[in-house]
Amino acid sequence: MTNQTTSPTTITSLREFTTYIPVRLSPSERALLTVLESTLHVSEYTDNVDVSSNRYGYTYGGGSSYGSARLGSLKVKKILDGILEACHVATGLTICGGYDHPSTLMLSLSLDDDSGNKAGVGRLNGGWKKKKKKKNKERAEEGFNRDDGGGGRDLKSRKAAKQASKAEKKMMKKLKKQKKKNKKQSHSADSDNDNDLDGSLAPKMREMDRDGNDYEDESEDEAEDEGRNAETTTSTTAKTSSSSSPTNIYSNITSIASLTPKQNAKFFQNIFEIGRRNKVLNPSKMRGTYGKLMHLLQDAQSPSIAKSLGFTLYKDLVMVKPFLEMRGTSSILDDERLIGATMFIPTRDEYGNIIDRSIVNERVRRKKDLVDELLDEYSGSGPGSGSTITREELLLCIDSISDAIAVVESNVGPVNRMIYLLETNFDQHNKEKGFSLELRGSGNSFSSPSNRYGGGYGFGAFGSSFLSRDSSGPTLSHSHSTQYTFVWQSLHLWREVQMNMHRLWVCADDDLLSTTTSYQLLNTGQGLNRVQSCPKVGRVMRGLLVKTQKAAGSSWVGLSVIHLGDRDVPNALVFIDKYTQIPRFLKPIADFIDGIPEICADERIDAYVKDQFGSQRNLKMAVLADYFKHGFDGSGDDGGSCIDGRLTSSWNWTSRIAKKNYYHAFMLSGFQ
Repeated sequence: MTNQTTSPTTITSLREFTTYIPVRLSPSERALLTVLESTLHVSEYTDNVDVSSNRYGYTYGGGSSYGSARLGSLKVKKILDGILEACHVATGLTICGGYDHPSTLMLSLSLDDDSGNKAGVGRLNGGWKKKKKKKNKERAEEGFNRDDGGGGRDLKSRKAAKQASKAEKKMMKKLKKQKKKNKKQSHSADSDNDNDLDGSLAPKMREMDRDGNDYEDESEDEAEDEGRNAETTTSTTAKTSSSSSPTNIYSNITSIASLTPKQNAKFFQNIFEIGRRNKVLNPSKMRGTYGKLMHLLQDAQSPSIAKSLGFTLYKDLVMVKPFLEMRGTSSILDDERLIGATMFIPTRDEYGNIIDRSIVNERVRRKKDLVDELLDEYSGSGPGSGSTITREELLLCIDSISDAIAVVESNVGPVNRMIYLLETNFDQHNKEKGFSLELRGSGNSFSSPSNRYGGGYGFGAFGSSFLSRDSSGPTLSHSHSTQYTFVWQSLHLWREVQMNMHRLWVCADDDLLSTTTSYQLLNTGQGLNRVQSCPKVGRVMRGLLVKTQKAAGSSWVGLSVIHLGDRDVPNALVFIDKYTQIPRFLKPIADFIDGIPEICADERIDAYVKDQFGSQRNLKMAVLADYFKHGFDGSGDDGGSCIDGRLTSSWNWTSRIAKKNYYHAFMLSGFQ
C-alpha cells in the first residue's frame, strides 16, 4: 500500500489548509439552519423558474428560442417573486421559532466584526489585505480576478451593492413620474405609493409592465430628475449610511417582522451563508435542498436581477484563517501544538486491522490536553492575550480544523484501501488465471464524434438518436498490464481530489455564484441543467491531474480531458456532487473484502462460499477483479477513458451489482 499521509503534517501545510476550512456552526446558527432548510423544503423555486420557463422555450442566459424580450421579462418576474417569497417564508419561520429578537440575531452575526466586515473576505488570498492602489482596484472592479479562489469577491459585493443602489434610485424616479401623470389620484393613494417604496419591488414591476414600461430607466427621466435630486443627494446619502449598519437597525426593533426585505438584507445574507457553509462542512446533508439554495443565489447574483431586487443575498463564507486573523489570533496557526490538537485518531490501521482501545484512548486524552492548553493561551481571557476572540469562538475554530481533517481522512481512507488491495492482490505484469483484468471492448462509440458537441444541446444531439451509442458494455480494450495501470492512475487521481475536496468546494461555490459568468438552461440529455463554465474548479483539477501524472512515473493511460461546463458535467454543482460519491461506493467494497473472514466464521456461510466460489480468496478475487475490470471499462452514458468517464464507469458498475453472482454474499455481510 502506498503509505501517504493525508493530514497536514507541518504547520505551513496546516496554515494553508485552514484557508479553505469553514468555521463550524454555532448553536444560534444551527437554529437558523433549521429555518433555512424548512424554507427550502416548501420552496418550488427551481420548478417555477427553470421548468416552467423552459416550457415556453426561454433559456435564461442563452437567449430565447423565439427571440422575444417578453419571455425574458416573464422569467425575471418569476425569479424576483421566487426570491422574495423565500425571504418572506424565512422571515415568518424565524418569527414563529422565536429567533427574531435582535439579541438572537446578533449572536448569529457575531462572526462579523463591529464594522460589518466579513470574516471570509480574501479567504484565498491569505486573509485580510491592505488597500491596493487605485489602479489595481479599478482593474479588480472591471473583472480582473487573478486567483483561483475568488479573493476579489469583496469588490464584487461592493459592485453589486452599488448597482442595487442605482436601481433603487431609478425606481423612485419612475414612481414619482407615474404619480405626476395620475393627477386625479387621491392624497391617500399617494401616501400608499410612498410607503411602497420600502416594500417589495416585484409588485411595482408588474404594474409598470402592464403600463408598457421597461425595467430600465429612460435617459430622459434621468435628465428631468437630475437637477431636482442634486440638492438632496448629500443628505439622503448621509441618512442611508447612518441607518444601513445592521447594528443600528437591529438595536431599534424588537422583531424583524417590522423590517422590509431590503432593510433585513443582512439577516438573509447570513442565513443563506449558513446553508452554504453547512454543506461544505457536511456534504451528506441538505441533499434535497442545496440545489434550490444555489439556484436561487445563482439568479440573485445576476447583475440585472440584483438591480431589480434592490439588495444582495451574497455573503462570503466564514473561513477559519481569515476569522482568526480578524480576531487577532492568527499566531495560533504557527503553534506546533495545533497539529496534535487537531489530528485524526483512527480506530483501524492502514491495513484495516483494529487498533487497541487503550492506545486510542491515550491519543484522545493527549489531544484534549493540547486543546485546553491552546484555549488557555490564545483566547481573549488568556493571560497576556491581545486577541478579541472568546474561548467559545476559538474552540469552534479548533473543532472546525479537526472536523475537516477527519472528513479528509475518512474520504481518503477507502481510496487508499482500494489501492492497497490492487497492489497486493494483482501483479501488473503477470495475470492470474480466472482473475485477469484484460478488457475487450465492443468498439461502440459515437458515430459522429466531430458533432458530439456541435449543433447545440437539443434532443437531436443528445437524445436516443443516431448519435447515441450502446453504453451497456465495455468500450475500452486494454491488456492486463494496461488496465492495471489505468486503474492505479485513476485511484491515485481520486485520492488527490479527496485530499483537496475543501478547496474544490470553495472554488465550486465561487464558480456557481460568479457575477461574471452566466448559465444556460439546456437539455443535456440528462434533463434540464444549468450549464455554466467552472474556471476556478477547472484550474484546481488540472493542477491535481498534472501532479498525479508526474507521480505516476509512467505514461498516462487514457484521455486527460476534464469535462466541466458541458453536457457531461454541466456546472460546478454537478461536479462536486459526483466526486463526493467516491467514498460512498468504495467503502462498502473495501469493508466487504475486509469482512469476509468474519462472515465466514459462520459454518453455514462458509459452506455457501466454498460451494459457490471454492474458497474465501476466490470470492475476494472475484469481487476485486470484477470491479477493477468493469468499474473502469468505459461503460455508462458518459463513460470512456476521460477523467469524468472513469468515475461514470464506476457509477455504472454499482448500478449493476444486484446482477452479480456474488451479490448474495454482499447481502450476508450487511450491505444495503
